[in-house]
Amino acid sequence: MRLLPALVALVFVTLSAPLFSAPSETVVIGMAQEPDTLGRFSAMSAARVVENALFAFVAPYTERWTRQPVLVERLPTIRNGLWELLPGGKMRVRWQVRHGFTWQDGRPVTASDFRFTYAMLRHPLTPGVSRFVLDKIDYVLLADPKDPYAFVVQWKERYPFAGSLPFGEQVVFPRHLLEAGFLKDPAKVPLHPYWRAPVGNGPYRFVEWVPGSHIILEAYPRFPLGIPRIRRVVFRFILDSVTLQTAVLAGAVDATEINGFGIQQMVEIQRRAPEVVAHYTPSLRWERINFNLDNKWLRDPRVRHAIAHAIDRETIVRTLFEGKYQVAHSWLAPRHPAHNPRVKQYGYDPVRARALLAEAGFAPSPDDGILRDRNGKRVEMSIMSTAGNRDREQIEQVIQEQLQAVGIDLHIENRPASIFIGVITRRREFPHLALYSTLFSLESLGYEGFHSDQIPSAGNNWEGFNVMGWRNLENDRLLEQLTLELEDGRRFRLLKRQQEIFAEDLPALPLFFSMSLTTARRGLRGIRPTGLFGSFLPWNAYEWSWHE
Repeated sequence: MRLLPALVALVFVTLSAPLFSAPSETVVIGMAQEPDTLGRFSAMSAARVVENALFAFVAPYTERWTRQPVLVERLPTIRNGLWELLPGGKMRVRWQVRHGFTWQDGRPVTASDFRFTYAMLRHPLTPGVSRFVLDKIDYVLLADPKDPYAFVVQWKERYPFAGSLPFGEQVVFPRHLLEAGFLKDPAKVPLHPYWRAPVGNGPYRFVEWVPGSHIILEAYPRFPLGIPRIRRVVFRFILDSVTLQTAVLAGAVDATEINGFGIQQMVEIQRRAPEVVAHYTPSLRWERINFNLDNKWLRDPRVRHAIAHAIDRETIVRTLFEGKYQVAHSWLAPRHPAHNPRVKQYGYDPVRARALLAEAGFAPSPDDGILRDRNGKRVEMSIMSTAGNRDREQIEQVIQEQLQAVGIDLHIENRPASIFIGVITRRREFPHLALYSTLFSLESLGYEGFHSDQIPSAGNNWEGFNVMGWRNLENDRLLEQLTLELEDGRRFRLLKRQQEIFAEDLPALPLFFSMSLTTARRGLRGIRPTGLFGSFLPWNAYEWSWHE
């Protein structure tokens, strides 16, 4: 794709506008997504990126893939006595909020904010929340009336990561600003104006959000881990990845995250902009195609298997990503200790694909070769993804041609990320195929994405991420078991078996495992990408500084 000179000039002028201060004071982070909201009720990774600078996380992942306590004094373990195993499978975990953290209106962050956040998210009328972890908890109790920073989480069943985050949440929210609205109507909490202009407790405070353009944060001088050296962080939204690449090459942005870049774009940036460092960070990012199993054609596993055999994933990885990504056959990447390399695999085999489709009752029309089902209906499907992501658009074009070759007429219908991720996938409004990625952590168990009680619907306030609508009794049983298993080895064995069931039933087609691709100007010090969900590029923004 080539940009017209006038458009290039417009991009440069827009991105270099006087809105921003000198480089010694400002970092501009370019993103190919704009959040729909900020805070707990957004499903978008772009929101998590901004929140890394706006909020103090409980215990973010570092680049070494270990959790670093920030908002709490330390992580409870059975060994240090803060995590107790009780009779009947119950547990008690004690937490201590670190002194000195304040909300950016000056109020202290205390244990009551943790208890309120838990109550707000646990309430059955609060929409858009996965309660997979929350429902495992009996209560959150303020432990000592004389110590406003101590609290206890009482678990009603075993959970292996109870000592990582108090109740599965990385961020807490201010009781004094949200409680009144929550008590008045929990169902309207996501509509509170707070989520468009949050008061955080992190190193940077919210200044402004101009939709379609940018979000500005400024250094918060009372951040207890040190006053940030960078005075201002600007998140600039450039929704087309090629245009964003142009901005990097022009020096109009200082760093990028959620940029939509592919390997070839990163290589081009390295070649043309030696002042920019391209970070290729190992990750647990999984690119796949979700099938909507409510569709009568895709409900048949033979059709899903046929689609898998019709798509040449090896060639996609080799030609579009220079072979740097690894073809995926399950959802856990090789770096995860529970990765199972022995699951069923679907090699490129158009002959087998046609045979499976014939078994499922489809026959090609003599007119155009497109399949018809038993009722004579033409087999037309759609694939949806994030508009402006060049790699995904190229993948869709390859898949479109390859499915056409086996008789499936595939239409490409992309949408802006805020609509596709925030609405369409979350509400299962894609008719057939949805192409996107998920970034997992070392603590991902698969329950929220694959258990049948995590199928989002209006009836459950769109809770859960099983957007395929997958129902499998053995899968459900295994997921329930592994979420109770504290011993790593046994939990890994259960996960490996779950991956076998996933690959056999194939509710989604794994494409590849990718790296986390980010960029930063060489003079921006302190950049430490993690490649893990939650800890995005600005996770340690308070440590950044300019050295040019």
